[in-house]
Amino acid sequence: MKRILLILFALLSGWSSFSQVITANNTLYTVPQLVQNVLFAPSSGGSASCVGTLSNITWSTGTNFGSTNGIGYFTNTNPNFPLTSGVILSTGNALSAPGPNTSVQNNGSFNNWPGDSDLFNYMGGLGIIDPNIDEYKNATILEFDFVPLTNQMSFDFLFASEEYGPSFQCNYSDAFAFFLTNVTAGTTPVNLAVVPGTTTPISVTTIRDNAGLPACGPSNITYFGSNNQGAAAASSPTNFNGQTTVITATSPVIPNNTYHIKLVIADLTDNQYDSAVFLGGGSFNIGSPDISGTGPYINNTDFTVSANSALCGSTVLVLQAGSVAIPGATYAWTLGTASVGINSNLLTVTQAGIYGVTITYPGGCQQSDTITVEYFPQSFTLGTPSNLTQCSAPFNLTQNTAPILNGVTNTVTYHHTLAQAQQQAGAIANPSSYNGTNGEVIYASVEDFGAGGCILTTQFTLNIDLSLCVVPPVAVTPPDLYQYETTVGGGTSIFNLTPQTPIIYGANPISDFTVTYYSSMANAMAGTNAIIGTTIFQNSSNPQRIFAVLSDNADATNFTIVSFLLNVVALPNVSITGPSTVCNGSAASITFTGTPNATVNYTENGNARQIILNASGAATYVSLPLIFSTTFNLVSITTTSAAGTITQLQTGSVTVNINYPPSINTPTDYIVCDDSLDNDGISCNFDFNTKINEITGGSPSIVEFYETATSGSPIALTVPYCNLISGNQEIFVKVYDSATPNCFSTTSFHLIVNPLPLPNTNIADYELCDYNGAPNQETFNLSTMIPQI
Repeated sequence: MKRILLILFALLSGWSSFSQVITANNTLYTVPQLVQNVLFAPSSGGSASCVGTLSNITWSTGTNFGSTNGIGYFTNTNPNFPLTSGVILSTGNALSAPGPNTSVQNNGSFNNWPGDSDLFNYMGGLGIIDPNIDEYKNATILEFDFVPLTNQMSFDFLFASEEYGPSFQCNYSDAFAFFLTNVTAGTTPVNLAVVPGTTTPISVTTIRDNAGLPACGPSNITYFGSNNQGAAAASSPTNFNGQTTVITATSPVIPNNTYHIKLVIADLTDNQYDSAVFLGGGSFNIGSPDISGTGPYINNTDFTVSANSALCGSTVLVLQAGSVAIPGATYAWTLGTASVGINSNLLTVTQAGIYGVTITYPGGCQQSDTITVEYFPQSFTLGTPSNLTQCSAPFNLTQNTAPILNGVTNTVTYHHTLAQAQQQAGAIANPSSYNGTNGEVIYASVEDFGAGGCILTTQFTLNIDLSLCVVPPVAVTPPDLYQYETTVGGGTSIFNLTPQTPIIYGANPISDFTVTYYSSMANAMAGTNAIIGTTIFQNSSNPQRIFAVLSDNADATNFTIVSFLLNVVALPNVSITGPSTVCNGSAASITFTGTPNATVNYTENGNARQIILNASGAATYVSLPLIFSTTFNLVSITTTSAAGTITQLQTGSVTVNINYPPSINTPTDYIVCDDSLDNDGISCNFDFNTKINEITGGSPSIVEFYETATSGSPIALTVPYCNLISGNQEIFVKVYDSATPNCFSTTSFHLIVNPLPLPNTNIADYELCDYNGAPNQETFNLSTMIPQI
């Protein structure tokens, strides 16, 4: 009923130009002709493609299995369908593709027309098909080899399907793929039929609108073209429920490599609800041998004054027919109507004109193209510069600026190479003082603003002619001077420069030349502010460089400059340090600090001594054990350097006084009784404070008690002490004055714990009779019990 209503509506409404359907035909072209004459034909139509790179065209569809033909040619004039012509690849009958959308396409044999394993494995590997589904049906396949001429290939296509509708768009779809393989490189096939910018294969489930989809929403709706159902069915150019927009399949390729492409579409599991891919006629682009520029002119396809793309007169232009040479093809170049005689895809241009090329492919097919090459006319002519010849560098290149400009006011830049000059790159930064070399070619560059900004160039040569030079005198560089400073730490000295003069003269006659001294190079070059007092010159810095000028008496401009350093060496000095006191019988360490490696003379209680400082300027003298006060006095210090050997008197002394330890008494042993009846030999009744006066005899000294003779902390005197060894423990004593803790006396004593006497515990009771008449009372004599106890 739905179809009848749609037909009636169409009859009542009439057909406009927007309701024209596509036409389909499967006899006008053979399948190879569909590839060569349709897919690779110019978009405006025309003869078969002449790329000379198509081969190995094969195909498979229903007619191979006793079913309908899924391959056909289509044309179109309806603007609602965005392709004007091309090839149909269908899972059913290609002749059923034209609209209106008035029937359901369920064409093709179910049992005999198989699917495609490559497509099935690809979709299965992506997890797109249900694992319970084990095959596709009704596969239409078109495949061929091609050799691209550029680094990019592309073609246009549109996908249409009866499965666009609420029944299948959410989770069920036929499948198609464009598998591209680089045969030369042996790469893995890549599917080009994907949602742009993704790796998602195109299907009704991946590109859909939101019309009549209660179970799922839209997906990649940007690429959904039209829904041809309902009111749109009668005016649909095709007999499919929906279609995508025109999508471009594209891939980078390697020119001159052989590629294989397999275009395949198939029904999922059955022959119901057919789908088709419409391939745009003439959209297969694998490059063409059009003439263009190379290098910086790679994108130029014309060189004309009117388009402001003409060439400058100094431009070297190489034309190319296609980005790469086509194997086996011949190239015939012409200038105007005359043959150039070059068989190459590259041609170097040296003059203006219309250049053409005819390419003949191995199969005999030919293609031609032309390009116009014009040059900007110059608005002025550069003048001729002069070669610059002089004794030595630097050169003043700007001497040629006025001759080069020849009356115009443009800017001249100077360059090391012609290529730099032509691009006005890498200009010489100091043209007025350029340190050039003999025979060096300098390239001058001037921009001609009246000729499209073209760069005009010219050149000149730099020459060094030694015959033009005045030979300067050969001066001898004198040695550097070294002197000790005048005062310690002053850093200055008085130098006599005149001994350097005969050295500087060398072999030059003294009567013909003069030596003058300066404190700076600038003064030496200018001959100003010469040093006057050369015999009593005091340096102003350390070191200070002096510049000596040996000048020709006959020509003051002919001179040579040499230099030497004035070095002021610090005077040697030394200091002495040591302890102010030591204990009687102890050694004293005396430290000397001063000029490294110097020899120090000193006295020890008037006795001469000597010590050498190390590389760090330090030395230490350890005396013999001292028993009386000793004084160490500095006498002098001697050192040797580049300034010579020098001895300086020194002052400074250290007096070491003797400290004596206090006199003490040898204490008696400390005896206490055991503090318990267990008689274990341990007692906590020792108070060492009671021993201090016995040891010191009452003198004010500090007394410390120790449990060991060599180490440990003093025993605290604030609490009674408990002996550690039962019965007999030695305690060590250290006694010193508070001012001299390192001078001390030692002694020791023993801790002795005596046991307590133990009473007789088996004593009989003391009994008496009551004689005095008082009840329970009697006088007891307890002393009679002592013998028993």
